[in-house]
Amino acid sequence: MNVWKLSCRLSMVVFLLFATFNLASAQQVGSDVSAYLQDGEFSLALQHANAANDDLQRQQIVDAQSRFGERLAAQKTAALIADDQVRARALAMLQQRSGDDDGQSQSGQAGVPSGGVTQADFDTLIQLIQDTIATTTWNDSGGEGSIRAFPTGVYVDASGVLHKLKSRKGSLLATRKTFFESTETVALKKFSKLRKVSLTRLERAAQLRASQGRDATEAMRNLAGLTSVRFVMIDPETSEVIIAGPAGEWTNDESGKAIRVANGNPVLQLDDFVVCLRNAYSPNKDAGKFGCAIVPRKENLAETVAFLENSKLKGKRWQDKLRQTLGQQDIDVFGIEHGTHAARVLVEADYHMKLVGMGIEPSIPEVRSYLDRVELDANGNPPPMDVVRWWFALNYDQLISNEQRNIFEFRGPGVKVLSETEFINRDGERLHTGKAVGPTAAFAKDFTRNFERLADHYPIYQELRNVFDLAVVANLIHEYDLADKASWRMTYFSNDVNRADGDNLPPRWKCKAERPAKAVDSVINRRVIRERRDGETFLHTLVGVSGGVSFDASEFVDEANVRTESDVEFSEIRKKAIEALPPVDRWWWD
Repeated sequence: MNVWKLSCRLSMVVFLLFATFNLASAQQVGSDVSAYLQDGEFSLALQHANAANDDLQRQQIVDAQSRFGERLAAQKTAALIADDQVRARALAMLQQRSGDDDGQSQSGQAGVPSGGVTQADFDTLIQLIQDTIATTTWNDSGGEGSIRAFPTGVYVDASGVLHKLKSRKGSLLATRKTFFESTETVALKKFSKLRKVSLTRLERAAQLRASQGRDATEAMRNLAGLTSVRFVMIDPETSEVIIAGPAGEWTNDESGKAIRVANGNPVLQLDDFVVCLRNAYSPNKDAGKFGCAIVPRKENLAETVAFLENSKLKGKRWQDKLRQTLGQQDIDVFGIEHGTHAARVLVEADYHMKLVGMGIEPSIPEVRSYLDRVELDANGNPPPMDVVRWWFALNYDQLISNEQRNIFEFRGPGVKVLSETEFINRDGERLHTGKAVGPTAAFAKDFTRNFERLADHYPIYQELRNVFDLAVVANLIHEYDLADKASWRMTYFSNDVNRADGDNLPPRWKCKAERPAKAVDSVINRRVIRERRDGETFLHTLVGVSGGVSFDASEFVDEANVRTESDVEFSEIRKKAIEALPPVDRWWWD
């Protein structure tokens, strides 16, 4: 008995000594880092911080390096910080110190130069090359390659105009192009059935570039060429939130839109994902909902009803007067920022669908316009003038996941058209029937059934589906707490929801925006219908088409809609993606 007690006491002593040793080691690492920083030994300090895997110590090193004017080194250290909130604070501190040193630029952002500088900033150019060309071969990354400053590139003339120097054969610019074409660009051009994009790594890469005053790369903005999303995955151990889908080489069409070279399909846009993510995490009660509406004005509809009842005009004069009476229809975008690419896609897709339905834009044989479907009733009368309401909505198949809820799959056309027939009274009020019959319902049904074929003819519908894909991703992340499980606070992409009062964090990702459309001219169309029995001619006029886009992910991402897949091969997709993770500075892979 005494031996047993002695053994327990010895075990406890050993444990206490072990715990004390670990605590002492941790304290020693912390004191060593502080001591090295005081002496300016940043490399040794970083070695100790990395050994302890301590992001707070890395933040201390960033602060010390920036105080000593070592901005490039500070940026590289910040890139090693895994915790995105700690990294955001470190970058904010670095940016603030840069602003104190350089003053405010004309754009209002501290530390971002507004024009030429008196001394060549070779560090930035070198950093750009090392970030984009054979990234693992430079000596800073463990390789054998080295690079040094050489005065070439651009110059500013006496009037302040920037000019590009002519590059010589074998110059740095030509060398950069050769390397760039042979590494990342070549890889991006390859078709991939399942390209993976780590959203957490992408945010870090974009945030680091912004802290250096550099724009996101084309690959970042185009999500590495993804044309759709098939899987959403997380790996808490490596703090990864990953999306995956088909991808390949892209180019810009005549309007500037990024499209796949192979088939012309539009590629997914990072801006759209950020817009959808901020909508999903919106603090208001309508989070996860967005859309647009094109709505006839009530007073104009009342005047139109009176005109149709009393006008004696005929032919073109009658049609022109009707269009003038209808006037403009209002465009309303809700749930997302006006003027963003996502908002413009909603409006353009909705408006184009209305033109197809009215027979103004050509359709495909399988989807006849509303007017082509109109027939006289049993008494030989055309249908009354009504407001046809068509709108886009979500149309995915069942959501699939595994028991651990760490991989999700969704498939389907993504988009459908719903319909309703409305009537207009003399006051211009639209009377909702809650249903659609006849040609109104038939057009919506055929459009939905043939959505893929219509999207092949009109890429705007594919762009709408892309927005829906990314919106589903954003709402999955929110509904299933995927960001929290991956310790991702979204400090750069999200909408301030994870920022405490007084947080000194750098600016968020800024989505490109143009002047939003507020109204659109009404369009009308009519069809001549001949009653064959006596040759009498009837005119049927379609006016005041309304509707819009209505996205609501609440039902689709709800747990009740999830089908649990226990097939081993399904979970293997996630396992293989995680096992193939590239080095930490790479945010996409095949």
